[in-house]
Amino acid sequence: MNIINFINRFPDEASCIEYIKVQRMQQGIICKKCTGIKHYWLENKLSFQCASCGFRTSIKSGTVMQSSNLSIRTWMTTITFITATKKGFSASELQRQLGMKRYEPVFRMYHKLRKVMGQRDERYSLEDLVEYDEAFMGKSTKAKIRSQSKRGRGI
Repeated sequence: MNIINFINRFPDEASCIEYIKVQRMQQGIICKKCTGIKHYWLENKLSFQCASCGFRTSIKSGTVMQSSNLSIRTWMTTITFITATKKGFSASELQRQLGMKRYEPVFRMYHKLRKVMGQRDERYSLEDLVEYDEAFMGKSTKAKIRSQSKRGRGI
């Protein structure tokens, strides 16, 4: 998703909250107190309440946004900036794009996201022949590589 699509899809904080709420409900919310799975939404508290014991779970609880005072829209904008570009996005550039005065919250948010992205990437492994840019990596035999491609850029 590019930044224009993001702005059109999430014009305000309420639309971001609604999106996260739907995602959390689809995945299922488990009560930390009684492990109940039936919850209902409290609009004024922006949290889920367990139907069994009444324990409240914040919309940010259990996510990368947990224990953060930054808005959900700030988090989602940051995720969009980081994932929409092929090149790296520095924390200071992110601070400038978000219009934030302090560097530390942006730095912490950026590194939390990078950690979560790294944990997700560890679950997947590339196998066989992998091509990126103009190089081949993998466990293929020389004969297989020569028969499928030309040397160099293949021109």
